[in-house]
Amino acid sequence: MDKKVQEIKDVHFIQEKLDEVNKLIAPYQLAYVSPTEDCVPLEKNAHYMEKQTLDRLTANVAEDGFLSQLPFAMKRHDGKYLILSGNHRLKASIKAKLEYILILYIEEVDKDKQIAYTLSHNALVGKDDMQMLKEIYSEMRSIESREYSGLNGIKFMDTDKIPTVSINDGDIELTEMKFLFTESRSNNIKDVLAELEKQELSEDCSIVIGSYEAFIKVATEVKKKYNIKSNTVAFARMIDICDTYLKGLGEKEE
Repeated sequence: MDKKVQEIKDVHFIQEKLDEVNKLIAPYQLAYVSPTEDCVPLEKNAHYMEKQTLDRLTANVAEDGFLSQLPFAMKRHDGKYLILSGNHRLKASIKAKLEYILILYIEEVDKDKQIAYTLSHNALVGKDDMQMLKEIYSEMRSIESREYSGLNGIKFMDTDKIPTVSINDGDIELTEMKFLFTESRSNNIKDVLAELEKQELSEDCSIVIGSYEAFIKVATEVKKKYNIKSNTVAFARMIDICDTYLKGLGEKEE
């Protein structure tokens, strides 16, 4: 039998066995694929590996003949697998001339979720190009995806450059809260707060704005409702709620 024909049969047999396992591990799935023909690396990857480390990884893969850790991918509508995490393992497998590798994958998700998966996986180990990381992070639009990524905009911000205000009134009891945002998000928040100042506030609104305890109570309710853990993300969601409210007022006036 032709070697190529036998190889195809072997691959189909392996995938059939994996499909039996896949019924038990949904929504995650396993696939036995060609790293060169079936896999697509990320165009933007903030995670980097020094050449010496990549060479060592390639040598290990070549010696083992397989990947000991599975790349994580998304299966696209065209049948290709976009590698969300494990791009260096993919590169090492290609350099080591592996014909097939085992990967873990999910079905196609939106762009925000793709980025969130990538950043959350890469946040665990390795090194990041901080400028590239910031650029990729800023592409996510939804708060939920940014929260899933585990970064919340803090990892690549220089907190030493954040201006602080000194208060000399020692007899005033103060509680300090810090929220860190990217520049574009910060400008959006300032615009919303400025617009709120123009509105006639009800007594309840005034209490929330003037009382730390009331503010924390509202923030806690927002965190519970939207399953948010980060105070920064909770505050951003509160701003989004205010923004939606203000836009609703504008539409009524029109």
